[in-house]
Amino acid sequence: MSTLSALAHVQAMESMQAVTLTEFRHRHLSARPLVIVPLAMAGEAGAPLAAMAGSAKRNGTLLVVSQPRNRDQRFEFAAGLGRIVMDYIDSFRQDRRGEGERSRYTDAPQILVPNPGGIKALADLGRMCRFRETSGPYAVPDVVPEFGMWLTFLIDRAEQAGTSTLLPVTGLLSEHWATGQSTLENQNLASLMAWIAPPPGLSVEQAMAEAENPDVCPPAGPATSPEFDNRDLAPAIRRFDTARALGDPRMLAAAEAELRELIAGQIQPTWRMVWDAISLLRSVPEAPRTAKRFEGDCRAFTDYSDYRDAGGLPQRRRDNAIGAARRLGWLERALADFESDMAFDDRFVLADRRSAGEAFAGTVVEADPGRTITTDKNRRVPRPRITVRTEDSVRLAADTKLISPSLPAGHKAVIVSVAPDGDFTRVMVEVTAGMGRGRTPKQGSVPEPGQRLAYLPDPGWRPAPQFPASDATPWTHSAADGANADPAVPQDAAAEEWGNDD
Repeated sequence: MSTLSALAHVQAMESMQAVTLTEFRHRHLSARPLVIVPLAMAGEAGAPLAAMAGSAKRNGTLLVVSQPRNRDQRFEFAAGLGRIVMDYIDSFRQDRRGEGERSRYTDAPQILVPNPGGIKALADLGRMCRFRETSGPYAVPDVVPEFGMWLTFLIDRAEQAGTSTLLPVTGLLSEHWATGQSTLENQNLASLMAWIAPPPGLSVEQAMAEAENPDVCPPAGPATSPEFDNRDLAPAIRRFDTARALGDPRMLAAAEAELRELIAGQIQPTWRMVWDAISLLRSVPEAPRTAKRFEGDCRAFTDYSDYRDAGGLPQRRRDNAIGAARRLGWLERALADFESDMAFDDRFVLADRRSAGEAFAGTVVEADPGRTITTDKNRRVPRPRITVRTEDSVRLAADTKLISPSLPAGHKAVIVSVAPDGDFTRVMVEVTAGMGRGRTPKQGSVPEPGQRLAYLPDPGWRPAPQFPASDATPWTHSAADGANADPAVPQDAAAEEWGNDD
């Protein structure tokens, strides 16, 4: 945590009011997101209990698994939720522009869940569904494996910084507001909303007290509260099991209705709170570079849609060494790009990075606009140098490439030297791009003495790392046959009988 971030949290604690961390919202917010509030059975990995899903506050659909340990009911639930999600995804596969390889869908789906636990619950559900067979013994509805593959695609996108196709609402709120509680406590949607927008007539302290009471604000999932499980849920499931064993239709219907009512009471407060948070986030202006990042989501959505239309296979159970390393490279690059975009767009984020020594701002005290060099191709090109005097503690090394939100688009520079100057720091910078094609820089492209400006590291372009072919992978980074299997997904999915109590 940087100095400014820590200060914002301290100020929030002292004032008992959330403090704004950013000037903009750095995630795209769809005009029609699909909200999913999942609940899972405590102590049973991959056993969904319920979910509420819908693309509007007033049309949420509640799906309930009366006996989460029963395999057939689990996949009936997966099929029901899968139809909702696939109908939503297919609604974005209509408007496509461009031709050939440049053809892209103009919009992409966006799924919002209450917290990171909701993403984990969907990841478990996707892994449970994507390898299932639609024929033969233990067959599942056709929508189940398709739903599982799309969920896995969305989970993979959610791991990449800056994407907007699958997001936790608590993460969106925490990016923009600082509270007086810890990062872990910020994953509680009710307490986070209590800091940011307490209910009318309640102070933050009163709203926090209600948020900590599971009878007033049930947990946002995926786990329910232990008190509810022991007091209400477990007896209701036992009554359902008894009614099913007796074969009494009236008793069974009553038990199902009781379960549905109990779970609705747990999930509906979170459902309303998620939509309240969405309304709150819509009031925050979107950052300029967010639209460009969302174009990447649209490209990924188009590519995966085409892959599925061509009969593409499910995702691997587990990456091999080369695939994992390549994916790690993508994630690191996406994080660097996202952090750079945020600082470029948002003066609050830039100030935060300046406090950590990862960017600097100051006044130009010297300039050599006429400086030129001779390239390896014997061409004379302009390479002006300027010296910036800053109060910031600069931790950037020489040869660091820079961009500047204070100067015209295309301006690029590189640090020549960093030297202390009393209580200040002098940074000599060489301008390398954004000066036009002439032998002399165009007017206004080189900062002048007395001009105030800011610089931050340029993630820039870098080639993809090269990895050996699969047959050239060292034995230390390869696995024997069968060792790559995911223990959570049996090799013979059709033979799975786990959880059947019939």
